[in-house]
Amino acid sequence: MIKISKVVLFFFLMCSTVFVEAQNTTNSPYSKYGVGVLRAQGFTQSLSMGGIGLGLRSNKDINILNPAAHSALTITVFETGVTNNALTLSDGVQSQFKNNTYIDHLSFGMPVIMNKWGMGFGLLPYSAVGYEYESVVTDPVAGDVTYREYGEGGINKAYFVNAVQFRLDSLSLISFGVNGLFYFGNQGYYEEVIFGGLANAYNTRAFQQTSVADFGIDLGTQYQKTFKNTKDENYKLIIAATYSIATDLKSRYSETVYSYNSLNNEYVDTVSFIRNARNITQLPSQLGVGISFEKNRKWIVGVDYHSSSWGEIAANSSLFKYSSNYSLAAGMEFVPKYDAFNHYFKRVSYRFGARYNTSYILINNQDLTEYGITFGVGLPIKRQETAIPRLNFGAEYGKRGQMKNGLIQETFFNFSVGLIINDRWFIKRRYD
Repeated sequence: MIKISKVVLFFFLMCSTVFVEAQNTTNSPYSKYGVGVLRAQGFTQSLSMGGIGLGLRSNKDINILNPAAHSALTITVFETGVTNNALTLSDGVQSQFKNNTYIDHLSFGMPVIMNKWGMGFGLLPYSAVGYEYESVVTDPVAGDVTYREYGEGGINKAYFVNAVQFRLDSLSLISFGVNGLFYFGNQGYYEEVIFGGLANAYNTRAFQQTSVADFGIDLGTQYQKTFKNTKDENYKLIIAATYSIATDLKSRYSETVYSYNSLNNEYVDTVSFIRNARNITQLPSQLGVGISFEKNRKWIVGVDYHSSSWGEIAANSSLFKYSSNYSLAAGMEFVPKYDAFNHYFKRVSYRFGARYNTSYILINNQDLTEYGITFGVGLPIKRQETAIPRLNFGAEYGKRGQMKNGLIQETFFNFSVGLIINDRWFIKRRYD
């Protein structure tokens, strides 16, 4: 098991290097505004169930949506996932298809004191910027004028979570978790104006970049009550809540705007130059409440609600403004028969869900409402005495935005693959 542990940790470090490097994770024109397109924070299992997770609690899975869930871990878990985002953009007249694949999380969790204290750490994206488009306007004097814009980058977050649980009585417990976060990343925005109809015109290029590096905190709690029916079957009810503290992230802002000659591409003049000016990127507080009900080793149903106070942040832009938003998600998981070792598909976890959320930004005073329906499966891999590894597949179909008031509708299909490797890695051997 030591060899497996070394391989997994080496893989974690290698993937972390790729993760920190710029990943092109979106092609949405809406990523131009605010901090970009906000990424789902749950892993593949959660995404397959509509994104729920506040009330999910497992001894063999990592749940980053509620830090309190780490106290349930009884074995060490490594999890990673990859997502492919297929996106179709439409304004009602024209449509365009985009596609990209990226690593969406790396995570490690373990029990420190069995049934009392758990911890974990990992990496995942918080937001993403990625767009490219241009338009051509015919001017009676200047001729064809091309406006070109593109952006890239995003904000990632590394986390370190600790959670403890307390037994209230033989059938109930309560757990608390604290998630220390480190936000980091770069967001770059580029604009260019080209006067194609003038032989000796002065074109303009502009580049703006924001670099973020600072800390944040998430808090979470779960209350679990166990029930038994007349057939001695176990049921669990979990009521959960989370709170993300509003954060002013320290950042650096750079800007360069200059003109150049269209004939020979030579530099002419600098219009603006700012280098590493101190700035603040604000993130709002967020409140989440959730509930789940589970029949042990058979099925889980749950509902989550989140609200964020983005509306309390000033946008300082004429293009958009922030808006407080909310999201509602519901999902379920079903296992026909977990111990049917001669019937593989009866041991598979089948998952379904749906979600709806309003946008944290308003463009032309219009809300970019978003919804999705999800489904997925959890495939058991060869089980060992102390390990329960799995391969999770999840898919989501949904829409964002609208084809009116100058906006674009996005139709997306996300396909995720998650690998879970778990075992008791730190058992002290009594015999060699």
